[in-house]
Amino acid sequence: MRLCLLLLLAATIALSSCDGNGEPAPKKLMDGSPVREVPVELEGVDVPTASTKVLSRTRTDEPGTASSSCLHGRSRGMDATGPSIERVAVSSESVTVRESSGRGVFGCDNSLGPREEGRRWCGSAHGMLYSGHLRDPRLSIGCQTRDETPMGFVWVEPGPSATYVVVEQPGYAEVYAVAGELPVRVATTTGVEIEGSRASFDLREHAGDGRLLRAYRLEAAVAG
Repeated sequence: MRLCLLLLLAATIALSSCDGNGEPAPKKLMDGSPVREVPVELEGVDVPTASTKVLSRTRTDEPGTASSSCLHGRSRGMDATGPSIERVAVSSESVTVRESSGRGVFGCDNSLGPREEGRRWCGSAHGMLYSGHLRDPRLSIGCQTRDETPMGFVWVEPGPSATYVVVEQPGYAEVYAVAGELPVRVATTTGVEIEGSRASFDLREHAGDGRLLRAYRLEAAVAG
């Protein structure tokens, strides 16, 4: 009987660590840190969740930081004002910062895949602000996963009541915490069309207590 109970427990653990397709749920973020569960139950999300990391950095020029690397390596000397927002997800990393003029935002994208000349960042984006908001999510599709699957990055401007932005991924949900007044840079490994320079994102916005505020699909195209 004890052996049967142990086998049943092992099977339960194995099932709880896999997604609906039998694939293991993510255990680590891109920087190697362990994936953590979201602190609240997200309404309507019935797959494993992966809570991403977010850091608000007051000094964008602090040496050795992702923000400093982004601004000096991809922005070509853009004058930025803090705070910058650094994010680390399962297969992606990003930086978002506002121009000191207040008229635009700049971002850098990174992944585990190959890139030209071993550069620190595999993509970047610049968006103009109109009355404080973006008219275009500024899709970037220059990054890849480790197995060279194309990735898409966009900015999302969640509603004022949103605490979390959830991105549907293969077999799990990636959760981004809203931080400050900057748009949330998110990534997807599905729905990317390289030939059409397009990507689709299945998104959900949740309140701090986990309530679903809205669910929608964002269709984005690379700006000409």
